[in-house]
Amino acid sequence: MSQSKPTPLSQTSPGSSSSSFLIPSQPSTQTQGINTVHINAARELHAQTVRARGPPLAHSKMGGSPQMKQQQQTKRPTVNSASSSSSISSSISTSSSFPSTVSPQSQPYQREIDIQVPAKSHTESRCTNPQCSHCGTVIIPSPVANYPLSETPSISVNDWEIYTVKNPILSGDLIDKYTEELALPIPEMIFGTNKVEIRNDSKKFGIQFNAIDALRLVKSKRDKIDIEKDLIKVSYSNEWFQTRKERTDEVKELPKPFDWTYSMDYKGTLIGGQQSQLQFTATTDPAHRIPVAKLQTQDPILFFDDMILYEDELADNGISLLSVKIRVMPQRLLLLSRFFLRVDNVLLRVRDTRVYVDFEEDVVIREYKEQEDSYDNVLRKVRGGAGSAGDPRAKLRDQAWVSSVLPVLKEKVEFMNL
Repeated sequence: MSQSKPTPLSQTSPGSSSSSFLIPSQPSTQTQGINTVHINAARELHAQTVRARGPPLAHSKMGGSPQMKQQQQTKRPTVNSASSSSSISSSISTSSSFPSTVSPQSQPYQREIDIQVPAKSHTESRCTNPQCSHCGTVIIPSPVANYPLSETPSISVNDWEIYTVKNPILSGDLIDKYTEELALPIPEMIFGTNKVEIRNDSKKFGIQFNAIDALRLVKSKRDKIDIEKDLIKVSYSNEWFQTRKERTDEVKELPKPFDWTYSMDYKGTLIGGQQSQLQFTATTDPAHRIPVAKLQTQDPILFFDDMILYEDELADNGISLLSVKIRVMPQRLLLLSRFFLRVDNVLLRVRDTRVYVDFEEDVVIREYKEQEDSYDNVLRKVRGGAGSAGDPRAKLRDQAWVSSVLPVLKEKVEFMNL
């Protein structure tokens, strides 16, 4: 390759294309500035970051074939802006199509879908969570900064309304209040005003997930508890008792024990004026289970949120965590409330509640599942020994993996036709 003397950057790296970075043929001894290749790399990295944040271009490969785009246009639901005092525009132009994640195999909408952001009955506070003008997804967290962190995003699809509330950890006064009311020490981190709510006012149906109602199901100091049968012991409990043999009887007769793991079988709180009339019906019919095939279609996600309701590290003996996540599509929604417990060297426990709502058929399905196994049994299922991180116990902190290997102890399926 010929070299031109006036040009200091003329030698390219082997195998590079015309767009590759240029490498100086000889390092300069006169200046001590930043190497040109570093400057170019930083510029390209910045450009890639900016491009990634923007919507996909119409001519990009993600756009799909013209036939697929036509299918997307025919499947697009109508989106309206709800009447609200919010100054943030929350409407989507009906001429814009959803992104190419819409599966060409998905079924067309059986009826026109009315989507509003904020939800029709949003009156709790000003909603600062608008929709993305490109894909229609509600933007969470809000692009509007506020302190303390408090968000109330919402969306309605036809007559169904979905609300989520995120607030900071409870104040000391409220912790004292609920400690006395619930008769048990409150978890270290409790988001007592966080909630996820699904409701259909025309059908007089509503269900809500929140921390306080979940803690009401934990065995408290008011409940009759058998310490030997009902309470989980930490891994070093035997050694602890051996060093206190003379006080063993006294320790076993603790005046007010409680379930220190905060385990419960919370399935949500029915709300509204018709709780007694609207009840779930238990079933074993596979036709009434959550339709996984429908959830696997790549429909646009209009709304997604997840939050922690409470968390406790169990005095450095593991973790107890209750969380909720929800995703809303034009035809359906799925909510997952998961209680995850890990007591180090003792056991792992997962209790899941899934709520599925079909907006077109007005059907609600609730599935509850309990899973549990000993710590050692789960640890043996870790493949590859220590793994790349060098710590086999790292897998035991992965809730999804733990749930996939734990045996199912109990399962209950319920449905409700509204």
